[in-house]
Amino acid sequence: MNLNSSQGIAKLAMTETSSLQLPATSLDEDNNTKKQHARPSMLGYTFAAFSSLLMAASKLFLKLAVGAEKTQAIIFRSIMQYLYLVPIITHKKINVFGPDWKTVLILILRGAAGSLAALFITMALDHLSLGTTLSIFYVYPALVGLFACVCLKEKCSVVRGILTVLTFVGLIFVTEPTFIFGGDRDEYKEYTESHVFGIFYASASAILAATTFTVIRKLGPGIHFSHSLIYNSVEGFIIVLLQLYISGKPIVPCWQHILMLFLSALFAIIGQLFTTLALQRERAGPVASINTSQLVFAIILEYIILGVVPTTFGFVGAGLILLSAIAQSLERTVKTGIRNRKKTTD
Repeated sequence: MNLNSSQGIAKLAMTETSSLQLPATSLDEDNNTKKQHARPSMLGYTFAAFSSLLMAASKLFLKLAVGAEKTQAIIFRSIMQYLYLVPIITHKKINVFGPDWKTVLILILRGAAGSLAALFITMALDHLSLGTTLSIFYVYPALVGLFACVCLKEKCSVVRGILTVLTFVGLIFVTEPTFIFGGDRDEYKEYTESHVFGIFYASASAILAATTFTVIRKLGPGIHFSHSLIYNSVEGFIIVLLQLYISGKPIVPCWQHILMLFLSALFAIIGQLFTTLALQRERAGPVASINTSQLVFAIILEYIILGVVPTTFGFVGAGLILLSAIAQSLERTVKTGIRNRKKTTD
């Protein structure tokens, strides 16, 4: 009896010891799980920020190519993107013509809108500073919300409406129209004409970029990403060739400009790659918010390298546009999180 009782006590002690050790082990596992979830999140944010820096540097290289026809960089980018996509399409045996003719028409629209958006923002750099060009271009997140409400019948919240108005107020500060801010029309006639052309090109680029995003949303997740990019590459190449031919400008750039144009195209493609990597590790809302920091990087790089200082109104306008874009992305992220919680609870 004593032996049995001693064995029972020993077993009880071992059970209590193991039960005491279990919480510590589970805590370690929970901590490791949290770290594993935190790493991809931080990595996604890092990729998004690095992508914004690369995209800003890409446009800065275009600005540094003084005297070059900047749209030639789109030809470099289209060729490099096409060469990147061909092995993927071949390996996965993707039909580039899509499942039906309606999808092909939508893909053609996406390629044309995306290519023209790139063309117009490149042309705007000949007339405006890098910071001003990107400030006007980043009106497109507000336009995406409007287009989605009108074309895709998505709900438009009061918050989104207020942020859209805030975006256009920021645009007014950036462009500084003379009928609001004053100024001698005769004294600044040459500057004003160039400024108007730049505003027109940048605004057209923002509208076309919003159209591109709306079309991509219309296509949905059922279409492989290579479908969208291959149409963008081919149509971009054709559109820029036609633009150079009609305008009578050389299709092949001068040797002194090739390096800057090549670096601009290379940085743009790598920037797109890091955006894709960020979206694989983080939600679209936060990534879109961080991508708007391209505007901040552009102003900083332009100040350091070119010595361009934005005006007070331009700085305030850029800040309003940036805050509006971030707020819209956060609003979508919060709504998505609430929906997911409701689904989980149900």
